[in-house]
Amino acid sequence: MPEERKRSVASLQAILFAMLALALIVSALYLVVNEPATWVVSKRESRDCLRCHAEFILDFDDKSTHYPFDKKACTMCHTKHGTTEISQIKKEDSVSKANADELDKYKGYLTRFEAPKPANKSKLKASIGKLCVNECHQESVSIQDGKKYKMPPFEKRKCLSCHDPHSSKYVNLTVAPIRTMCLSCHPKIAEYYNKNTLHPPFKLGVCTSCHKPHASNFKPMLRAERNILCPSCHPKIAKLKLKKTKMEPFEKGQCTVCHNPHGSNNEKLFQAPIPTLCFRCHKGIEEFQKKAVMMPPVREGKCLNCHYGMAGDYVKLLRAPLEGNKICFRCHGEKEENYKGIGHSKVVRNASPYQPEGGVGSCLNCHEPHGSNYARLLQKEQISLCLSCHGPRRYFAHPIGFKWTDPWRGGYLRCGSCHDPMGSGLLKLKRPPNEELPPMAEGQYDPADGLCTSCHNPKDPTWMYFSPGKWHTYQVPDAEGGGDKPPKD
Repeated sequence: MPEERKRSVASLQAILFAMLALALIVSALYLVVNEPATWVVSKRESRDCLRCHAEFILDFDDKSTHYPFDKKACTMCHTKHGTTEISQIKKEDSVSKANADELDKYKGYLTRFEAPKPANKSKLKASIGKLCVNECHQESVSIQDGKKYKMPPFEKRKCLSCHDPHSSKYVNLTVAPIRTMCLSCHPKIAEYYNKNTLHPPFKLGVCTSCHKPHASNFKPMLRAERNILCPSCHPKIAKLKLKKTKMEPFEKGQCTVCHNPHGSNNEKLFQAPIPTLCFRCHKGIEEFQKKAVMMPPVREGKCLNCHYGMAGDYVKLLRAPLEGNKICFRCHGEKEENYKGIGHSKVVRNASPYQPEGGVGSCLNCHEPHGSNYARLLQKEQISLCLSCHGPRRYFAHPIGFKWTDPWRGGYLRCGSCHDPMGSGLLKLKRPPNEELPPMAEGQYDPADGLCTSCHNPKDPTWMYFSPGKWHTYQVPDAEGGGDKPPKD
């Protein structure tokens, strides 16, 4: 049994040895096939370079190294020099017994200054542009040259403006961190670091996450069109493309019309605070801020209380449907129940500038959605507005107009003094009696006259304005009216 075990172990060792030998053979073949002959020649010619340029030895430990430098193939880029002198030094220098691959042992004391300078001076085999392109990067550069926009250092073949030819502590052999390098040529962009809100890629200094470093078909050197580039990091925003209504800049992928891609002092990287940003495109809406009466969100500059900023399911990017006045009842919900059952909820006022979008029974039949010079955001003076549907009439049994004061609600007597246009739950849209008045003894007045006695003393018969043949005219500046003749039956 021990003999069989020994034979098994020997067989296993033989198999492992054979596999190792095969791996070494395959590796050697791979190097022969994939490593160009020029590398092999250059490595042989460059073996003694580190004897004098020992300061580069530590650079082999950097994060990224240039392939020729890593392979110690110096003569791929540089001309040979000092061969005779170096050979002489090798005979006299006790350290010279070490070949280029063993020089790590002498990092502590071997420097270029300990060896005599060769008689000839090494030079680049060609200009930087030609050397980089023609020798190694011809294919990739030719692709970049076909792009529409090119970075000036790349276009002028000044590769060493951004890259170290030997090694670097940074990826892609850059001479400095990406942010430092980019801002050295773009100092105005650096000013955005003083902003309160920074775009995450910009904050991290990874400029190349959005910009191409050499060439691009998209200005300013972007990796893709904005409508593709931005949603690649903001997938929730990408879904908004499926919405029914879209803001024009969003639909065209012009994200930077509203947002700064680097930094801003405003929320969501807005180019300006709301509503200033909105008014850049919606100048007509800005004029409503000059009106005497404004909707609170308009007065406070909170456009996004009612509208979405990019896309939505409803017209005007509203946050709720305009149909059924759902958008209005979000804040005025106490009006909804009474309004649904009255005639105003079933009509269309074609004179409204917000038709046909407003639809049947729209609040926008009578009200402005942003600002107005009339109370309650009415589109015109109240009496004139009412008579645009309930008229024309020039005479009323009850006096209305600027000549009479509304003792209950204040201001002048108008239709809304006695009627609630949004519905009150009472016949003829009558307002309920003034509950703040002290109660009267039963029998002092007819309960049906409760609204009237909110203003009039039932013990004083002179409050009865109407009698056969006696009519009152209304007086408002922008409505037809006047005269002292009663209407014809």
